[in-house]
Amino acid sequence: MARAVFFSFHYQRDIHRVQVVKQHHMTKGTYTAAGFFDGSLEEKSKREGDGAVKALIDRGLNGASVTCVLMGAETYQRRWVDYEVLKSVELGMGVFGIRIHNIPDMTKSSSTSQGKDSPGSNVFEFLGYRYNSQKFQPVINYSGEWTDAPYQSEISSPKALYLKNQSSAVNLSSIFRIYDWASDNGYANFPQWVEAAAKQAGR
Repeated sequence: MARAVFFSFHYQRDIHRVQVVKQHHMTKGTYTAAGFFDGSLEEKSKREGDGAVKALIDRGLNGASVTCVLMGAETYQRRWVDYEVLKSVELGMGVFGIRIHNIPDMTKSSSTSQGKDSPGSNVFEFLGYRYNSQKFQPVINYSGEWTDAPYQSEISSPKALYLKNQSSAVNLSSIFRIYDWASDNGYANFPQWVEAAAKQAGR
């Protein structure tokens, strides 16, 4: 049975690269895509409030078993990507990342870059959990120190194996794998990456 995968990404900068990853399954049928293509979560937040955006993301995550973070040059700067990753952990989903900057975006092609982009920071390096009294408090670090993550709830009974096995503070970069779509042959190996993330979570 195909797994449902939620894709987390930076729409404005990476949508054409994201489509390469999301649409490759059409010839293989190895997974189904959960979630949505929303042009601007920030604009929706301005119009309807952060609560409406959270509800939209939560609906997209509902029924998915794995979240795949498609990492481009600026993905780590997107607050809603942070929310999607930490919410996925709260729900006990499998999580992994794919670097997509080497996928050519033919709408931005040039003689030097051939449509490729610069690599961005690892999203998972900025996210983690503080362990206290057998509870996990989600935290973020963009200023040199860890602070409580906005919009997130502490986890008292972890659902995923990767968090159940922890007994101290943890940085998500020490748990979740990252692949490169181009150099790691994502077209052929994506199903195995999804399955590995699901099994790591105990799904």
